[in-house]
Amino acid sequence: MATTLIALGANLGQRRDNLRRAMELLDGAPSTRVVARSHWFSTAPIGGPAGQGQFVNAAVRAETSLSPYQLLALVRDVETSLGRQRRERWAARSVDLDLLLFDDLVLKSEELELPHPRMAFRRFVLEPAADVAADMMHPVIGWTIGQLLNHLNTAADYVALTGLPGVGKTKLAQRVAAETASRFIADPAEASPPPEVSLCQALATEQSRWCQRAAMLSRRRWTAESSAAISDFWLGQSWAYSRLWQGDQPGADLAAGCGISDAEVVQPKLLVLLAPPVVPKRWEALRTELRRLVFQRGRGPMLQLDASKPDAALVELRAAIEAMR
Repeated sequence: MATTLIALGANLGQRRDNLRRAMELLDGAPSTRVVARSHWFSTAPIGGPAGQGQFVNAAVRAETSLSPYQLLALVRDVETSLGRQRRERWAARSVDLDLLLFDDLVLKSEELELPHPRMAFRRFVLEPAADVAADMMHPVIGWTIGQLLNHLNTAADYVALTGLPGVGKTKLAQRVAAETASRFIADPAEASPPPEVSLCQALATEQSRWCQRAAMLSRRRWTAESSAAISDFWLGQSWAYSRLWQGDQPGADLAAGCGISDAEVVQPKLLVLLAPPVVPKRWEALRTELRRLVFQRGRGPMLQLDASKPDAALVELRAAIEAMR
């Protein structure tokens, strides 16, 4: 039997009754048994049309002998039986069920993605999920549900954008900051040098830029500037450049050279990778290294956005920030 975690929500009709009925249908289905049900959580709608009512959210932990796709079909059948109609993304709905985790399976297809791609930074998902499955592990991030919720509750209200040069990080960060009442933190350094420059010049330049960025993210400075913030850079992007030039030597050499430890700077609550579908050949190695660092196990919640669709990226990031609050 596999252990699965399912999120439930509703903001139309008899919300709690709809969710109770959804739980009963899941529990009564062949080969599936609900072993824990969360308390009810009331949350504001995120994204979608204006004027929607409050959501009631919950989560169930279940055991099943179904395959992931069979369980998805069951979930869709339950939604349909309770009047769910899929017409507009993030619109009001009588019931909404999402598969969050299925043991430690990592799967991505047109039909289903596991773990759920946005579960790690959504408060309306994590609070009920932690109520029944605080010990379950997010297999990509490497943190438990309880750790993810604690991170959401304790980390600085800071989002960092990263990506290759010229993908639109600054414009996106500025737009999102303006629409979410956040402070925009501009990269104090110009674009990092391409890998073709000399080793000594490249390392010296990147070390200087790391120091400038680290100074802006100093925990001492952050105490006085504690409002929500978003930056068009990520401190760790310097590591991607340095690893290209230094081979296997750790990127921490940059921090050591500046006399600033990684623990002395504010870490992002959410790390966002703005990635284009196609990159110039000279940036391919950097893209690979940057992705490796962003998605490194233990890094924390991350979100990848398509740089070729700036308006869609704006909507996604704005909703992500609202969902963390």
